[in-house]
Amino acid sequence: AQRRGGPPRRIANPKNLQLPGGSKVEFRSFSASSIREKASYSVYFPPAYQKELDRKFPVIYFLHGMFNDHTSWTVARYGNFPLLIEKLMLQESSPQCLMVYPEGRNSMYTDFADGSKKYEQYIYQDLVREIESHFRVKKARTKRAIGGTSMGGYGALKIAMKHPELYGSVAAASPIILLGKNPTELVNSSNRRSFFSRVFTPVFGLPFDQTHWEENSIEVLARSGNLGDLKIYLAYGTADRFADVFPMRQGIETVDRILSKRGFSHVLKIFEGEPHGWELIRNHIEEILQFLTQTF
Repeated sequence: AQRRGGPPRRIANPKNLQLPGGSKVEFRSFSASSIREKASYSVYFPPAYQKELDRKFPVIYFLHGMFNDHTSWTVARYGNFPLLIEKLMLQESSPQCLMVYPEGRNSMYTDFADGSKKYEQYIYQDLVREIESHFRVKKARTKRAIGGTSMGGYGALKIAMKHPELYGSVAAASPIILLGKNPTELVNSSNRRSFFSRVFTPVFGLPFDQTHWEENSIEVLARSGNLGDLKIYLAYGTADRFADVFPMRQGIETVDRILSKRGFSHVLKIFEGEPHGWELIRNHIEEILQFLTQTF
């Protein structure tokens, strides 16, 4: 399951981690009815969780990109996020909170057109229920945030925009935002188009289900969604390695314009010369955490 060579992108048999500052990471699974299978996730517990046993904590849900899983955020390849996050929380740059990283496969975090697997429902319903029934967490909308990178950036934005009653804020780094009526038409080269067609087919149907796409299009949701006071953060690096695959920057800037025109407060950051995905998040993790936790 490794792509593009180099160090691992995921851990085959993850072991729970105890970090030097008192926080820990657990790797867990549960039976998720929305996708009709066992679903894996990892959860970061801040230093205070094991010390202040009467205290409840806010939660950030964070969605990975393609070819990653619930372990990817812990690997050296992407910069060992658990240690970075612990450091920021101990320095009080970010409030102490739980962070939950579910496995989403290459699902686009979207319910499949044929109804066989409901990955959106899995994130906003099954996973939230799992976390809130097993851990000491606060359950108010303002104590719940969602973020993601690449495919997960799309998923986080879409889910927050469709369910703003559940999340106070959303942050999307390098989100795959595709405009127009058929996303596969935007992909450069036939090889890449056939890959994305394979990914999109179970999600959006064959033949392509136009209505289902529009129900899950960030562009459409930005134009017509009732977003309330959802706080939205978009980040893109101009050296994104997928810039030649599809027009990601155009998608992000189009959504920015739509939100501005509708008067929705949001943040757009274009980082010159910066990369895609986890690397972009690593460069700006403090800023992203501060944005996501502003209502905590």
